[in-house]
Amino acid sequence: MFAQLKPVCGIGLTGGAISLLAYGLVIWAQAHGDLATVAALRETSILIAALIATLLFRERFGRLRLTAGAVVLAGSTVLELAHP
Repeated sequence: MFAQLKPVCGIGLTGGAISLLAYGLVIWAQAHGDLATVAALRETSILIAALIATLLFRERFGRLRLTAGAVVLAGSTVLELAHP
């Protein structure tokens, strides 16, 4: 098992470190910024991930993904507009 993990161990550790850094940045932003704005911006990352999946990984961008993206966008808009 360790022989199979050795070639991808660095990639996994790098991904984990980046994920931990991203989580820390979100916590920092929520502590120092406007919570509604940070939440709206954080939720738009789902849309960016869908675009990356479509453009880089050639995944289909079908009706379900389009509908989910529209719901996320609408929710982010409501969060941002509800805050004065």
